[in-house]
Amino acid sequence: MTTHEIHPVLGVGFGPANLSLAVALEERGRTGLAHFIERSAGFQWQQEQLLPGADIQNNPFRDLAMQRNPDSPHTFVKYLAAQGDLTGYLHLNAKFPLRREYSSYLAWVAEAFRDQVDYGRSAAHLSLVEGDDGSELFCVETDDGGRYLARSVSVGTGRSPRIPYVFQKGLGESVFHSTRYLTSMEHFKDKPIRVAVVGASQSAIEIILDLLGRPNVRQVTAVHRSIGFRLKDTSPYSRQVFLPEFVDYFHSLPSAKKRRLRNELRSINYAACDQDVIDRLVGVQREYDLTGSDRLVMKPFREAVISRPHGQGHRMVLRDINHLTEEILDTDVVILATGFRDFGGEPGDEPYHPLLEGIAHRLPLDEDGTPVVARDYSIELKTEAGTSRPLKVYLNGLCEASHGMGDAGALAMLSVRATDIVDSILRHDTRGREELLAAGTAP
Repeated sequence: MTTHEIHPVLGVGFGPANLSLAVALEERGRTGLAHFIERSAGFQWQQEQLLPGADIQNNPFRDLAMQRNPDSPHTFVKYLAAQGDLTGYLHLNAKFPLRREYSSYLAWVAEAFRDQVDYGRSAAHLSLVEGDDGSELFCVETDDGGRYLARSVSVGTGRSPRIPYVFQKGLGESVFHSTRYLTSMEHFKDKPIRVAVVGASQSAIEIILDLLGRPNVRQVTAVHRSIGFRLKDTSPYSRQVFLPEFVDYFHSLPSAKKRRLRNELRSINYAACDQDVIDRLVGVQREYDLTGSDRLVMKPFREAVISRPHGQGHRMVLRDINHLTEEILDTDVVILATGFRDFGGEPGDEPYHPLLEGIAHRLPLDEDGTPVVARDYSIELKTEAGTSRPLKVYLNGLCEASHGMGDAGALAMLSVRATDIVDSILRHDTRGREELLAAGTAP
Protein backbone atom coordinates (compact mmCIF):
# COMPACT_ATOMS: atom_id res chain seq x y z
CA MET A 1 0.00 0.00 0.00
CA THR A 2 1.29 3.47 -0.93
CA THR A 3 1.45 5.89 1.98
CA HIS A 4 3.56 8.64 0.45
CA GLU A 5 2.18 11.68 -1.35
CA ILE A 6 2.03 11.12 -5.07
CA HIS A 7 3.38 14.06 -7.04
CA PRO A 8 2.02 14.51 -10.58
CA VAL A 9 5.54 15.69 -11.56
CA LEU A 10 8.75 15.29 -9.57
CA GLY A 11 11.72 17.37 -10.68
CA VAL A 12 15.12 15.92 -9.82
CA GLY A 13 17.56 18.80 -9.55
CA PHE A 14 16.62 22.45 -9.25
CA GLY A 15 19.10 24.27 -11.43
CA PRO A 16 18.13 26.55 -14.34
CA ALA A 17 16.45 23.72 -16.32
CA ASN A 18 13.88 22.66 -13.72
CA LEU A 19 13.61 26.22 -12.42
CA SER A 20 12.47 27.22 -15.90
CA LEU A 21 9.99 24.34 -15.78
CA ALA A 22 8.58 25.70 -12.51
CA VAL A 23 8.19 29.15 -14.08
CA ALA A 24 6.39 27.72 -17.12
CA LEU A 25 4.00 25.72 -14.94
CA GLU A 26 3.19 28.81 -12.89
CA GLU A 27 2.33 30.73 -16.05
CA ARG A 28 -0.12 27.99 -17.00
CA GLY A 29 -1.74 28.08 -13.57
CA ARG A 30 -0.31 24.67 -12.65
CA THR A 31 2.00 25.62 -9.79
CA GLY A 32 0.85 22.69 -7.65
CA LEU A 33 1.60 20.15 -10.34
CA ALA A 34 5.32 19.81 -9.67
CA HIS A 35 7.60 19.29 -6.70
CA PHE A 36 11.40 19.36 -6.81
CA ILE A 37 14.34 17.92 -4.92
CA GLU A 38 17.82 19.43 -5.01
CA ARG A 39 21.01 18.06 -3.47
CA SER A 40 22.46 21.48 -2.61
CA ALA A 41 21.47 23.21 0.62
CA GLY A 42 20.07 26.12 -1.40
CA PHE A 43 19.81 27.29 -4.97
CA GLN A 44 23.11 27.65 -6.76
CA TRP A 45 24.32 27.88 -10.31
CA GLN A 46 27.94 27.46 -11.38
CA GLN A 47 29.15 28.43 -7.92
CA GLU A 48 32.53 26.87 -8.63
CA GLN A 49 33.01 29.05 -11.74
CA LEU A 50 31.94 32.47 -10.43
CA LEU A 51 35.31 33.94 -11.35
CA PRO A 52 36.09 37.67 -11.55
CA GLY A 53 35.23 39.00 -14.99
CA ALA A 54 33.58 35.78 -16.24
CA ASP A 55 30.37 36.35 -18.21
CA ILE A 56 27.54 34.09 -19.34
CA GLN A 57 28.17 34.13 -23.13
CA ASN A 58 24.43 34.37 -23.71
CA ASN A 59 22.00 37.16 -24.50
CA PRO A 60 20.55 37.84 -21.02
CA PHE A 61 17.07 38.41 -22.42
CA ARG A 62 16.91 34.78 -23.55
CA ASP A 63 16.20 34.01 -19.93
CA LEU A 64 13.77 31.82 -17.99
CA ALA A 65 10.66 33.38 -19.50
CA MET A 66 11.17 36.32 -21.91
CA GLN A 67 10.79 34.42 -25.20
CA ARG A 68 7.55 32.86 -24.03
CA ASN A 69 6.11 35.71 -21.97
CA PRO A 70 7.74 39.17 -21.97
CA ASP A 71 5.35 40.21 -19.17
CA SER A 72 6.52 37.45 -16.82
CA PRO A 73 7.61 38.60 -13.34
CA HIS A 74 10.60 36.25 -13.68
CA THR A 75 12.56 37.89 -16.51
CA PHE A 76 16.08 39.28 -16.19
CA VAL A 77 14.73 42.78 -16.81
CA LYS A 78 12.26 42.40 -13.92
CA TYR A 79 15.13 41.25 -11.71
CA LEU A 80 17.22 44.31 -12.56
CA ALA A 81 14.24 46.57 -11.92
CA ALA A 82 13.53 44.88 -8.59
CA GLN A 83 17.16 45.47 -7.55
CA GLY A 84 16.91 49.12 -8.60
CA ASP A 85 19.73 48.50 -11.05
CA LEU A 86 18.12 48.55 -14.50
CA THR A 87 19.61 51.92 -15.43
CA GLY A 88 22.99 50.93 -14.06
CA TYR A 89 23.05 47.73 -16.11
CA LEU A 90 21.98 49.49 -19.32
CA HIS A 91 24.64 52.13 -18.73
CA LEU A 92 27.33 49.43 -18.82
CA ASN A 93 26.45 48.68 -22.45
CA ALA A 94 27.93 45.21 -21.89
CA LYS A 95 27.38 42.48 -24.48
CA PHE A 96 26.84 39.86 -21.79
CA PRO A 97 26.24 40.17 -18.04
CA LEU A 98 28.75 38.86 -15.53
CA ARG A 99 28.21 35.27 -14.49
CA ARG A 100 27.92 36.36 -10.88
CA GLU A 101 25.07 38.75 -11.76
CA TYR A 102 23.16 36.13 -13.72
CA SER A 103 23.62 33.65 -10.91
CA SER A 104 21.99 36.19 -8.58
CA TYR A 105 19.12 36.59 -11.04
CA LEU A 106 18.47 32.85 -11.13
CA ALA A 107 18.62 32.63 -7.33
CA TRP A 108 16.14 35.54 -7.11
CA VAL A 109 13.66 33.65 -9.28
CA ALA A 110 14.26 30.39 -7.39
CA GLU A 111 13.30 32.08 -4.13
CA ALA A 112 9.76 32.54 -5.48
CA PHE A 113 9.45 28.73 -5.71
CA ARG A 114 11.10 27.81 -2.41
CA ASP A 115 7.95 26.09 -1.10
CA GLN A 116 8.06 23.64 -4.02
CA VAL A 117 11.63 22.51 -3.41
CA ASP A 118 13.20 20.18 -0.86
CA TYR A 119 16.82 21.28 -0.68
CA GLY A 120 19.54 19.02 0.67
CA ARG A 121 17.97 15.90 -0.88
CA SER A 122 20.15 14.04 -3.38
CA ALA A 123 18.48 11.47 -5.65
CA ALA A 124 20.22 8.11 -5.32
CA HIS A 125 17.91 5.67 -7.07
CA LEU A 126 14.95 5.71 -9.47
CA SER A 127 12.61 2.74 -9.75
CA LEU A 128 9.02 1.77 -10.49
CA VAL A 129 6.48 0.76 -7.84
CA GLU A 130 2.79 -0.12 -7.80
CA GLY A 131 0.29 2.40 -6.43
CA ASP A 132 -2.87 1.65 -4.46
CA ASP A 133 -4.95 1.51 -7.64
CA GLY A 134 -2.55 -0.88 -9.34
CA SER A 135 -1.00 1.77 -11.57
CA GLU A 136 2.74 2.18 -11.87
CA LEU A 137 4.53 5.09 -10.26
CA PHE A 138 8.05 6.41 -10.26
CA CYS A 139 9.87 6.11 -6.94
CA VAL A 140 12.88 8.32 -6.25
CA GLU A 141 14.95 7.41 -3.21
CA THR A 142 17.38 9.93 -1.76
CA ASP A 143 20.73 9.27 -0.16
CA ASP A 144 19.36 10.19 3.28
CA GLY A 145 16.56 7.62 3.15
CA GLY A 146 13.84 9.84 1.68
CA ARG A 147 11.28 8.46 -0.74
CA TYR A 148 9.24 10.34 -3.35
CA LEU A 149 6.48 8.98 -5.58
CA ALA A 150 5.47 10.57 -8.88
CA ARG A 151 3.56 9.96 -12.07
CA SER A 152 6.19 11.76 -14.17
CA VAL A 153 9.80 12.71 -13.52
CA SER A 154 11.83 15.59 -14.95
CA VAL A 155 15.56 14.94 -14.67
CA GLY A 156 17.36 18.29 -14.62
CA THR A 157 20.62 17.42 -12.89
CA GLY A 158 23.08 18.29 -15.62
CA ARG A 159 25.51 15.87 -17.24
CA SER A 160 28.31 13.89 -15.65
CA PRO A 161 31.82 15.43 -15.76
CA ARG A 162 34.08 13.95 -18.42
CA ILE A 163 37.12 12.50 -16.66
CA PRO A 164 39.82 11.17 -19.00
CA TYR A 165 40.67 7.55 -18.22
CA VAL A 166 44.22 8.30 -17.10
CA PHE A 167 42.91 10.49 -14.24
CA GLN A 168 39.93 8.43 -13.09
CA LYS A 169 41.72 6.56 -10.30
CA GLY A 170 43.59 9.61 -9.05
CA LEU A 171 40.76 12.04 -8.37
CA GLY A 172 41.01 13.72 -5.00
CA GLU A 173 42.08 16.90 -3.25
CA SER A 174 44.72 17.82 -5.82
CA VAL A 175 43.27 16.26 -8.99
CA PHE A 176 39.77 17.49 -9.72
CA HIS A 177 37.30 18.56 -12.38
CA SER A 178 36.64 22.23 -13.07
CA THR A 179 33.18 21.88 -11.49
CA ARG A 180 35.02 21.77 -8.13
CA TYR A 181 37.46 24.58 -8.88
CA LEU A 182 36.88 27.30 -6.28
CA THR A 183 36.21 24.97 -3.36
CA SER A 184 39.23 22.80 -4.16
CA MET A 185 41.58 25.76 -4.56
CA GLU A 186 40.79 26.83 -0.99
CA HIS A 187 43.00 23.94 0.18
CA PHE A 188 46.02 25.56 -1.49
CA LYS A 189 45.51 29.28 -0.92
CA ASP A 190 48.50 29.57 1.43
CA LYS A 191 50.81 27.16 -0.41
CA PRO A 192 53.14 27.90 -3.33
CA ILE A 193 51.94 25.54 -6.08
CA ARG A 194 52.41 24.58 -9.70
CA VAL A 195 49.18 23.84 -11.54
CA ALA A 196 48.42 21.94 -14.75
CA VAL A 197 45.15 22.73 -16.51
CA VAL A 198 44.01 20.03 -18.94
CA GLY A 199 41.63 21.12 -21.70
CA ALA A 200 41.11 23.95 -24.19
CA SER A 201 37.58 25.03 -23.30
CA GLN A 202 36.17 28.37 -22.16
CA SER A 203 36.36 27.03 -18.61
CA ALA A 204 40.03 26.14 -19.08
CA ILE A 205 41.08 29.61 -20.21
CA GLU A 206 39.00 31.32 -17.50
CA ILE A 207 40.64 29.12 -14.85
CA ILE A 208 44.12 29.83 -16.22
CA LEU A 209 43.50 33.57 -16.04
CA ASP A 210 42.22 33.21 -12.49
CA LEU A 211 45.23 31.11 -11.46
CA LEU A 212 47.63 33.70 -12.87
CA GLY A 213 45.97 36.26 -10.62
CA ARG A 214 46.75 34.20 -7.50
CA PRO A 215 50.11 35.16 -5.90
CA ASN A 216 50.71 31.64 -4.55
CA VAL A 217 50.57 30.02 -8.01
CA ARG A 218 54.17 29.71 -9.18
CA GLN A 219 53.49 28.24 -12.58
CA VAL A 220 50.55 27.29 -14.78
CA THR A 221 50.90 24.71 -17.55
CA ALA A 222 48.14 24.48 -20.15
CA VAL A 223 47.86 20.99 -21.64
CA HIS A 224 45.61 20.46 -24.66
CA ARG A 225 45.39 18.32 -27.78
CA SER A 226 44.82 21.24 -30.15
CA ILE A 227 47.13 24.01 -31.36
CA GLY A 228 45.92 26.34 -28.65
CA PHE A 229 42.84 28.16 -27.48
CA ARG A 230 40.67 28.46 -30.58
CA LEU A 231 38.07 31.11 -31.22
CA LYS A 232 34.46 30.09 -30.71
CA ASP A 233 32.21 30.23 -33.77
CA THR A 234 29.80 33.01 -32.84
CA SER A 235 28.36 33.67 -36.28
CA PRO A 236 24.58 34.26 -36.17
CA TYR A 237 24.28 31.58 -38.83
CA SER A 238 26.12 28.99 -36.77
CA ARG A 239 24.30 29.96 -33.61
CA GLN A 240 21.03 28.92 -35.19
CA VAL A 241 21.68 25.68 -33.28
CA PHE A 242 20.18 27.54 -30.31
CA LEU A 243 16.85 28.13 -32.06
CA PRO A 244 13.78 25.86 -31.73
CA GLU A 245 13.61 25.57 -35.53
CA PHE A 246 16.99 23.87 -35.52
CA VAL A 247 15.81 21.44 -32.84
CA ASP A 248 12.93 20.45 -35.14
CA TYR A 249 15.37 19.95 -38.01
CA PHE A 250 17.95 18.04 -35.96
CA HIS A 251 15.64 15.76 -34.00
CA SER A 252 14.21 14.12 -37.11
CA LEU A 253 17.64 13.11 -38.49
CA PRO A 254 18.99 9.53 -38.35
CA SER A 255 21.56 8.90 -35.60
CA ALA A 256 24.54 8.75 -37.97
CA LYS A 257 23.71 12.14 -39.48
CA LYS A 258 23.19 13.63 -36.03
CA ARG A 259 26.69 12.51 -35.04
CA ARG A 260 28.19 13.97 -38.21
CA LEU A 261 26.41 17.30 -37.76
CA ARG A 262 27.37 17.58 -34.10
CA ASN A 263 31.02 17.04 -35.00
CA GLU A 264 30.78 19.59 -37.82
CA LEU A 265 29.33 22.23 -35.50
CA ARG A 266 31.55 21.45 -32.53
CA SER A 267 33.44 24.77 -32.55
CA ILE A 268 30.23 26.62 -31.67
CA ASN A 269 30.35 25.32 -28.11
CA TYR A 270 33.29 22.98 -27.45
CA ALA A 271 37.08 23.34 -27.12
CA ALA A 272 36.67 26.97 -28.16
CA CYS A 273 36.73 30.30 -26.36
CA ASP A 274 35.44 33.84 -26.61
CA GLN A 275 37.60 36.55 -28.13
CA ASP A 276 37.82 38.61 -24.94
CA VAL A 277 39.44 35.90 -22.82
CA ILE A 278 41.78 34.88 -25.64
CA ASP A 279 42.91 38.51 -25.93
CA ARG A 280 43.43 38.70 -22.17
CA LEU A 281 45.53 35.55 -22.07
CA VAL A 282 47.61 36.52 -25.10
CA GLY A 283 48.33 39.86 -23.43
CA VAL A 284 49.43 38.16 -20.22
CA GLN A 285 51.58 35.70 -22.16
CA ARG A 286 53.25 38.54 -24.04
CA GLU A 287 54.11 40.26 -20.76
CA TYR A 288 55.74 37.07 -19.51
CA ASP A 289 57.66 36.66 -22.78
CA LEU A 290 59.01 40.20 -22.53
CA THR A 291 60.19 39.68 -18.94
CA GLY A 292 61.55 36.18 -19.47
CA SER A 293 59.06 34.60 -17.07
CA ASP A 294 58.10 30.93 -17.34
CA ARG A 295 55.01 31.35 -15.14
CA LEU A 296 52.74 30.36 -18.06
CA VAL A 297 53.72 27.33 -20.14
CA MET A 298 51.75 26.12 -23.16
CA LYS A 299 51.79 22.43 -24.10
CA PRO A 300 49.81 22.15 -27.37
CA PHE A 301 49.23 18.86 -29.20
CA ARG A 302 49.74 16.97 -25.95
CA GLU A 303 47.72 14.35 -24.11
CA ALA A 304 48.37 12.82 -20.73
CA VAL A 305 49.08 9.09 -20.95
CA ILE A 306 50.17 8.56 -17.34
CA SER A 307 49.23 10.43 -14.15
CA ARG A 308 50.37 9.30 -10.73
CA PRO A 309 51.35 10.69 -7.33
CA HIS A 310 54.98 11.77 -7.16
CA GLY A 311 56.46 13.08 -3.94
CA GLN A 312 54.13 15.77 -2.61
CA GLY A 313 52.60 16.33 -6.04
CA HIS A 314 51.87 14.56 -9.31
CA ARG A 315 53.81 13.38 -12.30
CA MET A 316 52.24 13.25 -15.73
CA VAL A 317 53.70 11.72 -18.85
CA LEU A 318 52.63 13.83 -21.83
CA ARG A 319 52.66 12.51 -25.37
CA ASP A 320 52.79 14.66 -28.48
CA ILE A 321 49.82 13.37 -30.49
CA ASN A 322 51.61 13.95 -33.80
CA HIS A 323 55.27 13.03 -33.21
CA LEU A 324 54.43 10.52 -30.45
CA THR A 325 57.33 11.79 -28.35
CA GLU A 326 56.91 11.82 -24.58
CA GLU A 327 57.95 14.17 -21.79
CA ILE A 328 57.47 14.38 -18.03
CA LEU A 329 55.53 17.14 -16.31
CA ASP A 330 55.71 17.44 -12.52
CA THR A 331 53.04 19.55 -10.86
CA ASP A 332 51.23 19.99 -7.55
CA VAL A 333 47.64 20.35 -8.76
CA VAL A 334 45.83 19.02 -11.84
CA ILE A 335 42.60 20.68 -12.95
CA LEU A 336 40.48 18.89 -15.55
CA ALA A 337 38.62 21.42 -17.69
CA THR A 338 37.51 18.53 -19.87
CA GLY A 339 33.79 19.15 -20.20
CA PHE A 340 30.93 16.73 -19.73
CA ARG A 341 29.90 13.32 -20.99
CA ASP A 342 27.36 13.04 -23.78
CA PHE A 343 24.76 10.30 -24.13
CA GLY A 344 25.57 7.97 -26.98
CA GLY A 345 27.70 5.12 -28.22
CA GLU A 346 30.92 7.04 -28.85
CA PRO A 347 34.04 6.42 -26.68
CA GLY A 348 33.64 8.20 -23.35
CA ASP A 349 29.87 8.60 -23.74
CA GLU A 350 27.23 7.38 -21.30
CA PRO A 351 24.32 5.34 -22.70
CA TYR A 352 21.95 7.29 -20.44
CA HIS A 353 21.90 9.33 -17.25
CA PRO A 354 23.11 7.21 -14.27
CA LEU A 355 19.85 7.88 -12.41
CA LEU A 356 17.98 5.92 -15.10
CA GLU A 357 19.83 2.68 -14.31
CA GLY A 358 16.97 1.47 -12.09
CA ILE A 359 14.50 1.65 -15.01
CA ALA A 360 16.95 0.67 -17.76
CA HIS A 361 15.00 -2.50 -18.53
CA ARG A 362 12.03 -0.36 -19.58
CA LEU A 363 13.88 2.17 -21.73
CA PRO A 364 13.29 2.03 -25.50
CA LEU A 365 16.71 2.03 -27.19
CA ASP A 366 17.91 3.05 -30.65
CA GLU A 367 20.52 1.30 -32.79
CA ASP A 368 23.32 2.87 -30.71
CA GLY A 369 21.88 1.49 -27.47
CA THR A 370 20.80 4.90 -26.19
CA PRO A 371 17.24 5.76 -25.09
CA VAL A 372 14.81 7.04 -27.71
CA VAL A 373 13.92 10.60 -26.70
CA ALA A 374 10.81 12.15 -28.24
CA ARG A 375 10.67 15.72 -29.54
CA ASP A 376 9.00 16.78 -26.26
CA TYR A 377 12.17 15.64 -24.39
CA SER A 378 10.43 12.59 -22.93
CA ILE A 379 11.32 8.93 -22.85
CA GLU A 380 8.14 6.87 -22.91
CA LEU A 381 8.85 3.67 -21.03
CA LYS A 382 8.02 0.37 -22.65
CA THR A 383 4.66 -0.81 -21.38
CA GLU A 384 4.00 -4.13 -19.67
CA ALA A 385 0.87 -6.23 -19.54
CA GLY A 386 -1.79 -4.55 -17.43
CA THR A 387 -0.18 -1.12 -17.60
CA SER A 388 -2.95 1.48 -17.81
CA ARG A 389 -0.88 4.16 -19.47
CA PRO A 390 2.76 4.65 -20.48
CA LEU A 391 5.03 6.39 -18.01
CA LYS A 392 7.22 9.28 -19.15
CA VAL A 393 10.51 10.55 -17.81
CA TYR A 394 11.65 13.93 -19.15
CA LEU A 395 15.31 14.77 -19.76
CA ASN A 396 15.47 18.49 -19.07
CA GLY A 397 18.76 19.77 -20.44
CA LEU A 398 20.31 16.36 -21.15
CA CYS A 399 19.38 15.81 -24.78
CA GLU A 400 22.24 17.09 -26.91
CA ALA A 401 22.58 13.76 -28.74
CA SER A 402 18.90 13.74 -29.73
CA HIS A 403 18.03 17.47 -29.88
CA GLY A 404 21.27 19.18 -30.82
CA MET A 405 23.69 21.62 -29.26
CA GLY A 406 20.96 23.86 -27.91
CA ASP A 407 20.58 21.27 -25.16
CA ALA A 408 24.22 21.38 -24.12
CA GLY A 409 23.60 23.36 -20.97
CA ALA A 410 22.73 26.43 -23.02
CA LEU A 411 20.73 29.12 -21.25
CA ALA A 412 19.30 30.24 -24.60
CA MET A 413 16.91 27.28 -24.84
CA LEU A 414 15.62 27.27 -21.26
CA SER A 415 12.22 28.87 -21.74
CA VAL A 416 11.52 27.20 -25.09
CA ARG A 417 12.36 23.74 -23.80
CA ALA A 418 10.32 24.27 -20.64
CA THR A 419 7.32 25.21 -22.78
CA ASP A 420 7.62 21.98 -24.76
CA ILE A 421 7.88 19.88 -21.61
CA VAL A 422 4.98 21.60 -19.87
CA ASP A 423 2.76 21.17 -22.94
CA SER A 424 3.60 17.48 -22.93
CA ILE A 425 3.06 17.08 -19.19
CA LEU A 426 -0.38 18.71 -19.34
CA ARG A 427 -1.41 16.52 -22.25
CA HIS A 428 -0.13 13.39 -20.57
CA ASP A 429 -0.93 13.77 -16.90
CA THR A 430 -4.73 13.88 -16.81
CA ARG A 431 -4.66 12.50 -13.27
CA GLY A 432 -2.59 15.42 -12.10
CA ARG A 433 -5.17 17.71 -13.64
CA GLU A 434 -7.99 15.89 -11.86
CA GLU A 435 -6.16 16.17 -8.54
CA LEU A 436 -5.77 19.91 -8.98
CA LEU A 437 -9.45 20.29 -9.82
CA ALA A 438 -10.42 18.29 -6.72
CA ALA A 439 -8.16 20.44 -4.59
CA GLY A 440 -9.60 23.61 -6.10
CA THR A 441 -6.17 24.79 -7.28
CA ALA A 442 -6.68 24.38 -11.02
CA PRO A 443 -7.94 27.38 -13.00
